[in-house]
Amino acid sequence: MEGALSSSTTYKEKEKQENVEDHEILKNRISTHPLYGLLVEAHLDCLKVGGISGDLDLEGDVSRDMKQLDNKYKDSENRQSDLDHFMEAYCLALGKLKEAMEEPQQTSMAFISNMHLQLKELTGSHQPEPATSLSGQSVDHLN
Repeated sequence: MEGALSSSTTYKEKEKQENVEDHEILKNRISTHPLYGLLVEAHLDCLKVGGISGDLDLEGDVSRDMKQLDNKYKDSENRQSDLDHFMEAYCLALGKLKEAMEEPQQTSMAFISNMHLQLKELTGSHQPEPATSLSGQSVDHLN
């Protein structure tokens, strides 16, 4: 019985190791795929729309690399693998997501601009001078 348990454990460990190796191979195939750069750019574009732009100073490099990868991809053979289809679909999905994220922002900005214009019309085109104290300092500054 102990021998069967040992061989079962060994088989599971071997299967787990194969899964890890398959995972690494897949990660390598994705990261070296000609559309990977476009995928990264689309992802960065979504992050920018969402206001997450922290340390994204890689834009210029990514953009240049993506153009090269895109040209390389267009020049490659016509046969497409499942990975090719996935990468294309993912890039398109990220593009649609970016558009969907931008639409409410554009609507909000149009509303804010319209409200600003209406407020300007109501108050006249001149801005009131800030109130000053006897010392000549702005009252807003003292608060």
